[in-house]
Amino acid sequence: MEPKDKEIDILLFSRNLEHAEKYQDRFIDHYLEQFRIYVHIMNSTNDRRHRSNEFFLGLNAAIIGVLGYVEVKNISDAPLIFILIPFIGMGICYSWYRIIISYRQISKAKYAVIHEVEKKLPASLFKSEWEILGEKRKYKKYLPISHIENLIPVIFILFYILVLFINIPWMSILDFFKLN
Repeated sequence: MEPKDKEIDILLFSRNLEHAEKYQDRFIDHYLEQFRIYVHIMNSTNDRRHRSNEFFLGLNAAIIGVLGYVEVKNISDAPLIFILIPFIGMGICYSWYRIIISYRQISKAKYAVIHEVEKKLPASLFKSEWEILGEKRKYKKYLPISHIENLIPVIFILFYILVLFINIPWMSILDFFKLN
């Protein structure tokens, strides 16, 4: 359940009354500095998200490279490799998918906090940008990056399923069932 604006406001500002009274002359400076730090933290989170995506993309590229190498070199254990590696790849892609969802949830919470803080600032830059983009309601106007990000691990999973399906020794399986 997502907290409402009022709940976020209470979480953010209920503890700062004593601070506001004690540092009345510097309260706005403290407020703005906290906002700057928080926006910086949000950007750092986005950077970690991008590095995570780069890591998983590189890992999948390496796995596909290994599959290509095994195919070209005609390695004797190739059938086993082509059956096992897709399972590893699918597990990695599922983890990647879940991490993307987690980062989306973190970003959503951070933007909610930023939007609430902006209500007390002269300009609501982040909120205005979001409203211009249509707040996710108008996908023709703006498709959130995290929705596109989610497709990449799914595409890799489908690729691994295809590799697995192609390399399953179907004739051996059929022969096994005919004997029983």
